[in-house]
Amino acid sequence: MAKTRFGSLDGIHQIKKKNVASTTLISAGMFILIFIGFLFAVSMASKGSIDEQRSNLESAIDRAVMQCYVTEGRYPESFEYLRKNYGIIYDDELFRVDYVIFGTNMKPDITIINLGDR
Repeated sequence: MAKTRFGSLDGIHQIKKKNVASTTLISAGMFILIFIGFLFAVSMASKGSIDEQRSNLESAIDRAVMQCYVTEGRYPESFEYLRKNYGIIYDDELFRVDYVIFGTNMKPDITIINLGDR
């Protein structure tokens, strides 16, 4: 190979090859760690979004039940009545609403169930 005043360049090429291999492995490892961290962050954000949707649905149903009681003098007889007459819209593939009535003068028991984490 080429000679310089400090000696042969053969050793420098071997050092560069070793550094390239180790740098590539370190870069790939860092990329994988960052990618896993990104997936975890997206998953947590999605879970927070679902919790927020559930909270908003619960508030909307409570407001609609109270509005129905104030305007009509009775609680709604079914959840379908609330959906049709008071504009309750939600993702029925994500949540299930359990609506149990005890009478027209007693507030219904409302439970919102998450059907799955998607």
